[in-house]
Amino acid sequence: MGNNFVNLDLVRLSQKALPCAKIYDKDKNGTLEEKEYHEFINMWDKENKGKSPLLMQLHINTLNENAKALAQQCDSDEYKGVLTEAEIEKFIELCEKHDIKNPFKKGTSLKAVLTGDTSEVITTNKEFKEKSKDFFSNYFVKLALFTNWLKLDAISYKGSDKFFHAVGNYEAMVAGAEESVKEVCAGQDKDKRENSKRPEVDYTEDLYANWLGREFYKMYPDKNPHDLFAPLAPVGFDIEKSKQSPAKILYDNAKKEDGWLKDKIKQYLNYFKLDYVRVRFIKEISGILLSD
Repeated sequence: MGNNFVNLDLVRLSQKALPCAKIYDKDKNGTLEEKEYHEFINMWDKENKGKSPLLMQLHINTLNENAKALAQQCDSDEYKGVLTEAEIEKFIELCEKHDIKNPFKKGTSLKAVLTGDTSEVITTNKEFKEKSKDFFSNYFVKLALFTNWLKLDAISYKGSDKFFHAVGNYEAMVAGAEESVKEVCAGQDKDKRENSKRPEVDYTEDLYANWLGREFYKMYPDKNPHDLFAPLAPVGFDIEKSKQSPAKILYDNAKKEDGWLKDKIKQYLNYFKLDYVRVRFIKEISGILLSD
């Protein structure tokens, strides 16, 4: 994140930076425009020089020695000891290239990764066992990710998408092989990049949240991902509600808000008016039928 960044969405900021940034959001539209952004950064740098205000960051001190050496190669911006945005993407690519499957130190919490606070240590009683990819793996993974997306959409809490990305990938790892999870997420990411207009940093942070979901499952396969990834949830988000089934969330919303479910069904049907959604759906259904 540099000084020419324009229209910074407040949901991208850490819980420490967020209350400071809100003061500069003069029009209360949930973003900092160029002038507002520069005023915020000038104030932030005076009190937090060299520290990133972003939520989606990776503190290098939480990595093991092999991963740390790669991370230091990527650490090229003004925030030393912390990877942000493009640095994170490059680091993940290097981990794949060098076949580093467990980059974090034992007991590392997500809070430590995001803030550098290593006071919390996580223990586990279960060892990760890699699943082999079979015919059904992709479909169980897709079902897990779709269930997670339904919750994200039904709850519709601003700033919760990175939390759901991480939780969804953790749950997808429970459902199927890591190879399938990567394959399905890569396909979805390609669709979004080609068919929707969003800032590139948003895609990078989605990639990072997905990666965190998979890596933390491999470290702690016996945890509840909603609790594990709570540091990614925005202020005021109901973690307990996110643990409910999509049917329960949809039912409760329909009871509280007249016409809500009807509008939701209409929204889902409208997705099929989008060419890339129809093409992907037909391609995947055809693949199932042809394989039978």
